[in-house]
Amino acid sequence: MKSVLPLALVSVIATISACSSDSDPVPAEPGTFQITLTNMTDGQLMTPAVVALHDPAAHLFQVGTQASDAIRDIAEMGSNDALVAFATANPDLVSAAGVAGGAPFAAGGSVTTSLTTTETGQVFSAVNMVICTNDGIAGVDSIALPAGNEPTTVMAMAYDAGTRVNQADAQTFFPGPCRTGDVVEAAVESPRANIAAHAGQTSVANVPDDQNWDFAAGAEVLKIEIVRN
Repeated sequence: MKSVLPLALVSVIATISACSSDSDPVPAEPGTFQITLTNMTDGQLMTPAVVALHDPAAHLFQVGTQASDAIRDIAEMGSNDALVAFATANPDLVSAAGVAGGAPFAAGGSVTTSLTTTETGQVFSAVNMVICTNDGIAGVDSIALPAGNEPTTVMAMAYDAGTRVNQADAQTFFPGPCRTGDVVEAAVESPRANIAAHAGQTSVANVPDDQNWDFAAGAEVLKIEIVRN
């Protein structure tokens, strides 16, 4: 059964079996985890990311479902307020949450933060805005935390949040440093399309000729390390 919770996180209400097998992952122990995100794009800017340790039944975003209003705020405006507010107000689902970074970070740049949980079996999610897009986000959904001393390193992909029509020309709205020409907002998707892999923007009018925004190889490298148990 799937239900949408108020304000933000798409929550999947799942029946979790009490049984386990040798192939089941080892639940993560409580502890402090250091999270580092590195912008792997060519010339793109990223906003500070919402990061969270949460119950496996909850999702910041989920590919194949419509974006929540809070994800729309991130995808279109880079505003993390609604998602952070929901996480803070729902400690039964989200044991720790915060924002990594205090300002947009450029290609090759990194942001680092730490989260501490006292709960066993938490998973990790992160999401932020790919700035020079109409409604692009980057992130990971419900990945396993490191169970031992070895860090977990994964590639965070770029996604189309499905809240704006994918126009990408000199007359189309892009935020702040990406603007060229007149500012015209891209049309709102109605109804919203499902979150899906971002098709990229290479060779469109707003992308500099010497930069590659196809996103196919991923958007950010995410590293999670246990720093205290």
